[in-house]
Amino acid sequence: MEEQAGSSPLFAVFVLSLFSLFLIPYTIYKLCVAAAPDEVVKPWESKKTSAISRFAQKFFTVQNVLLAVGWLVWLALLLYVQTQSGDLVPFDPYEILKVERGATESEVKKAYRKLSLIYHPDKNPDPAAATYFAESITKAYRALTDDVARENYEKYGHPDGPQALNMGVALPEWIFSRDKNAAPVILISLIGICVLLPLIVAACYLLRSNKYMGPNNVATETLEIFLRSKFAVKESQGLARVLDTLVFAYEFIMLPTPSEQAEGLEALRRTILRLHPDLKEKPQFWKRKPSIVKVNMLLLAHLSRASVPPTLANDMKYVLKKSPQFLEEMINIANLARPPAGYGWLTPTIGCLEMAQCITQAMSITARKSISQGTTKGGADTNVLLQLPHFDYDVVKKLGRKKVRSLAELSAMDPEERLELFVTSGLTKNQAEEAVTSLLSMPTVTLTDVQLQVEGEAEGTQIVETDIVTCSVRVLLSRPSHASPDAQAPKGTSVLAYAPLYPYPKPEKWNFIVGDPLTNTVYARAEAALVEAEALGLAERVAASAKQPLLLTGGTDSSRASGAISEGKTGDAVPVMANGSSAAAAGKGGDAAGPGPQGQLVEVKFRAPKAGKYDLTLFCLSDSWAGCDRTAVFKLRVAEQTRAEKEGRTGATKVRAEHASGDEAAREEGEDRDEEDEEDEEDDEEGDWDSEDSGTEESGSEDEEEEKKKEDNKKDEKEKLPEKS
Repeated sequence: MEEQAGSSPLFAVFVLSLFSLFLIPYTIYKLCVAAAPDEVVKPWESKKTSAISRFAQKFFTVQNVLLAVGWLVWLALLLYVQTQSGDLVPFDPYEILKVERGATESEVKKAYRKLSLIYHPDKNPDPAAATYFAESITKAYRALTDDVARENYEKYGHPDGPQALNMGVALPEWIFSRDKNAAPVILISLIGICVLLPLIVAACYLLRSNKYMGPNNVATETLEIFLRSKFAVKESQGLARVLDTLVFAYEFIMLPTPSEQAEGLEALRRTILRLHPDLKEKPQFWKRKPSIVKVNMLLLAHLSRASVPPTLANDMKYVLKKSPQFLEEMINIANLARPPAGYGWLTPTIGCLEMAQCITQAMSITARKSISQGTTKGGADTNVLLQLPHFDYDVVKKLGRKKVRSLAELSAMDPEERLELFVTSGLTKNQAEEAVTSLLSMPTVTLTDVQLQVEGEAEGTQIVETDIVTCSVRVLLSRPSHASPDAQAPKGTSVLAYAPLYPYPKPEKWNFIVGDPLTNTVYARAEAALVEAEALGLAERVAASAKQPLLLTGGTDSSRASGAISEGKTGDAVPVMANGSSAAAAGKGGDAAGPGPQGQLVEVKFRAPKAGKYDLTLFCLSDSWAGCDRTAVFKLRVAEQTRAEKEGRTGATKVRAEHASGDEAAREEGEDRDEEDEEDEEDDEEGDWDSEDSGTEESGSEDEEEEKKKEDNKKDEKEKLPEKS
């Protein structure tokens, strides 16, 4: 047996096999993903790009380029294996002499003479040719002409008889070098690659998994700061104070501030003081850690749409990339159940969502607060216009002089007239086109058919304490771009918001929150991507346009035909009737959706509070658009648990359902008169209110019936006492 040695061709085969195990499945996955419908829909893309450019953007991505490079490397390895693995081919005299199997001796001699003219040392001085002639051609000739050699070939596979076993290892040959000086280096390399490297990778993975938590991959130190430090999320923390917590994320604290950024930071500081002169009187703002001050200034610059020095551009991208993730965690912390009621805080939840809107559209906090507070003139909120790209207060003032003060009026204008208006207001043609694209992409949400139902119970069952209540709502979404004849319904799993001032793709998410503004309480929150709602909204618009001609005039009456965004105060409430459905189809979102439940179904589940009457609000807020929020107000009446329900008796739920569906006259006879008087007094104090406002019917309880029977028995005993005396 020959001494064991390395084999570079075998090592190449080994590497090629491992590479194929990764490359081939990944290629199949990418092909399946490419053949599937797009997961992210861009409703605004068709207005700006051609089919060729969209194809290029879809397929010429970084991942696809790396995949192509991987296949080139695979082909190079395959070519190397084919060219370097000649010594691995078994000895075949017929193949060497290029004769067919079963050839006669004369044919073999003829082939030998022909090859001798090419490879014989007298004819070819090349040493490689001489070696090939001696070791291959001569042995092949002997194997086919000499009887002993033929017998050895047939028996052992070689004309020289049994051969020594040559074992090769799939490692490079230099690893098995006989050089004593190279041995320590080779040993250290093997230990480092085979032992230390896997341990380091495993340790890094474990440390990273313990350091970061949640789907947003946020550091545990950040969660600790947001939850328990003096910079934690506060109960009354609104939009203006969200940055006070956001900038203290651990990742922002550890952001390096090298000396090369000193000049850029000073220039940024002058810009921020010019935009926010009130910071001159806040020395505590500047006494914080340099990384925190830098992050705060970068966020203020982005919200003010101010340019930053080139040395801070990468830090700006990092801050904008991480901020939505941190805001999501702040919302989760604000929604944590807190004693005594066990619900979250509403004010910081809405404040963080409004901050997400500002970051996505690069909108100032002052402008966003004015939208929420409704500081408008004539019912048209001009500050909503400030989220359009390249719009500022000067552009809004110029539009106001031309009697254009709302998104509805802009979306109802003729396209050429609107573009000319933007240009005359101070925008370039490209800037005006971006503003128009943003305007046509802004969503309008309609909330209808808000209902309450106890989970696991029949419809109309009375809501009692600790019940799991499902608040369901039907949602329709429309955009001004839907008025275009070539508008198509989205088919993906999410919609990408148009945010040219945000450096990363931003999926459009909608938050549905059940809360009580009076008590600053969040009962539950649910997220939804309203892809189905947009498809249904587009279908409804197409059906409506087929019945009547499109009206290109402003106002809410024509908003459904023209695609305009209806006027009105942001977040107009949608009152809910006694049967649980909305009295109006939407506040600011348009007309009624038509008979029957239409729209995407969104459900928010929450635990019923203590017994009493509640005026709750269903908030619908986007994390990408300002001024598109909607609210629906509904009444909730929660009854106190009966003794049977508290003790968990069998059949208590059935009794409650039977009482809820009982006859009205029988219910009145079973109720105690004194309790009716007390309830009437409470109704007089709290205002006129119908028990059916919650979508349920009031019924008596088992305890009331038992108490009434006891009182009747006492009366009978008192009547019998005089007779005995």
